[in-house]
Amino acid sequence: MFRLFLIFLSCFTASALHAQDYWDLQRCIDYAFQNNITVLQTKLGIDRAEIDRNQSRFNLLPDLNAGANHGYNWGQRIDPFTNTFASERVRSNNFFVGAGLDLFNGFNKMNVVRQREADLEAGRYDYETMQNDIAMQIALAYLQVLLNEENVVISENQVAITKEQAERMKRLVDGGAEPLGSYYDLVSQQAQEELNLVNSQNAVTLSKLNLMQLLQLSQNDAPEFTVVKPDFDDVGMELISSTSDDIYRTAKSTLPQIRAAESRRRSAEFALDASRGLLYPTISVSGAVGTGYSGINQEPVGEPSTVFQPIGVVAGTGETVITAVPVTDFRTKSFSDQMSDNFNQNVFINLSVPIFNGAAARSNTDRAKIAQIEADLNYTDVSNRLRFDVEQAYADAKAALNSYMAAMKAVEAFEESFKYAEIRYQQSVINVVDYNNIKTQYAVAQSNLVNAKYDFVFRTKILDFYLGKAITF
Repeated sequence: MFRLFLIFLSCFTASALHAQDYWDLQRCIDYAFQNNITVLQTKLGIDRAEIDRNQSRFNLLPDLNAGANHGYNWGQRIDPFTNTFASERVRSNNFFVGAGLDLFNGFNKMNVVRQREADLEAGRYDYETMQNDIAMQIALAYLQVLLNEENVVISENQVAITKEQAERMKRLVDGGAEPLGSYYDLVSQQAQEELNLVNSQNAVTLSKLNLMQLLQLSQNDAPEFTVVKPDFDDVGMELISSTSDDIYRTAKSTLPQIRAAESRRRSAEFALDASRGLLYPTISVSGAVGTGYSGINQEPVGEPSTVFQPIGVVAGTGETVITAVPVTDFRTKSFSDQMSDNFNQNVFINLSVPIFNGAAARSNTDRAKIAQIEADLNYTDVSNRLRFDVEQAYADAKAALNSYMAAMKAVEAFEESFKYAEIRYQQSVINVVDYNNIKTQYAVAQSNLVNAKYDFVFRTKILDFYLGKAITF
């Protein structure tokens, strides 16, 4: 019977462990990159930029078009294939293939290709920037879960200590050694700490929900969502030895938002060159081949015959004058013969000189100059904001480190104070109110240490990000 109980217990434990769905930071980030709506929307921008780039390349190739028509005409007209007047209903067909190629257009199309390639490059850097932003948001949400879970542990410890003290006090009260009011003071303290524990547990639930929403992960897909707690010993201590200038120089050479701004500067330069190309003459070559069919295009059938017809009378004798008139039968020329007979070709070299077009080309060039200035200003603005963000992040990290070190000292001090208070309380040197005050101060110090630790970890992750390192724990 005992063996069956052990087997059942082991199976239950294995099932419970299997039900836990453990997520470390890297898994969270990878999942978000595949499912986060904002990331997916940004990736669509790359797809559009690729289409625009490919289209600009195709625009360098010759135009090639083919066409055909089939129709009927009524009324007086000159047939284009027989060059004769026709008044009855005439069927006609026309077929053609034409091609054209720009030989010179001020390098407009070549510069448009370069512009689209720079736009595509900027789009890819935007995608990397969005991935970095999402990864940073996930890291913050991930740390918030860990922080709240540690606060739960602190609250559980406080409840356990108070519960133990309340049970001890109950025995003393029953023995007449302590007044009943001291027991009720501990019971009320325990109730307050149990409320704090419930609030801490609720905070864990809400922080997990926030993280899952960032991942676009539903609770049905991961009902036992559990984050992995990494080892944070001495995390980021070596980063504080670097200077903010060192971090800024590294960030400026590696971060995608800077490269995106650089790509947009080049795009604006190429757009300006492309607009200037429209001010130059355009030389192009075009050609076409075609053929057609006409319903009034006739051809003779067989050998001609002779018909004698009177053409007049001889004066004086009254004798009729007769002449021989050849008669030939005709039929509509066959479709295949007309396709061959009417086949034609043409080649043209075209020159177009822009003289006046409502100043549209000049206005486009002026707008392109303004866009180039805007791109330069945007690059400067992104660089300046990066410097400010790096300096702010560096200062925040140093401040977080100082807070972390101070919080550790405070916990060490309050821990000794609490140990001493426990001894004095058990010896009835201090009352329950003083004991609870010291215990509460110790709990607050522990909570402050946990907050300072995770704040420092997050600040160092920001510095890692600016140094071009992957966001990992």
